[in-house]
Amino acid sequence: MARIFGEEGNDLYSQNPNHFTPVKTYKPFHSRFDPCPPIGSKYYWTPPNLYMNFQPPNLEQFPPYEALKKGTLWKALYDPYENPYKERKS
Repeated sequence: MARIFGEEGNDLYSQNPNHFTPVKTYKPFHSRFDPCPPIGSKYYWTPPNLYMNFQPPNLEQFPPYEALKKGTLWKALYDPYENPYKERKS
């Protein structure tokens, strides 16, 4: 299972509902009577296991040492964290 965002040509925070992305975004409600400035967009990740009904047999695995570093044995369930609020270098 390849990660959709971060690949060349795809926007990291794409709102296109026609393709899968584990990055979700929403804008908190801001009343015109609220004395604080608006927060803007909030981002959150959904884990890949939410989109897998069951664990299929013979999933591709990481080597044992790499699996310990990544926190999972199966490549399809690996989900690295990328900070959405940090400036991206182009």
